[in-house]
Amino acid sequence: MSLKGLDEVLKSLHNFGDEAEKQIAETTFNNAKGIVATAKSLAPINLGKLAQGIYEEKIDDKNYYIVAGTSYSAYVEFGTGKYVSVPDELKNIASQFKGKGDSGSFAVGLQSIKDWCKNKGIEESAAYPIFMSILRNGIHAQPFLYPAWKKGQIQYVNDLKDDLKELTKKYN
Repeated sequence: MSLKGLDEVLKSLHNFGDEAEKQIAETTFNNAKGIVATAKSLAPINLGKLAQGIYEEKIDDKNYYIVAGTSYSAYVEFGTGKYVSVPDELKNIASQFKGKGDSGSFAVGLQSIKDWCKNKGIEESAAYPIFMSILRNGIHAQPFLYPAWKKGQIQYVNDLKDDLKELTKKYN
């Protein structure tokens, strides 16, 4: 996905040589960390495994993957069943997960809902109807990674523009 204004600011920064390259790498790293922190703060919390599974993975000095590594991350992000909600620019990514859930056994799923009820202070007797409703209807999307990425992409371009201003000021 392309970021509006990114190509122009990078082209201008590259004119400053090695110093700019180091600054771009630092800004990219800091923004990757920021996206991870925002995604973790937005992730719904039950046992904390979803947030704990969010991290950045370095490709090179100027490129990072932001990963939500739990097996159910995409289902929380996009929802399931009749509650699926996928932003247009992520349809190709989301389609990778359609129908690929780790369904596990009925007993394991029900136990997970019982544990969730216990954590939320809900009577255990509510677990079975809740679980059946999830199986019939799905779960609502609870986006955490996409909003963090949208915020981060704006911040990234702004930070690179600030880097360009600093270098321009330093050498002019």
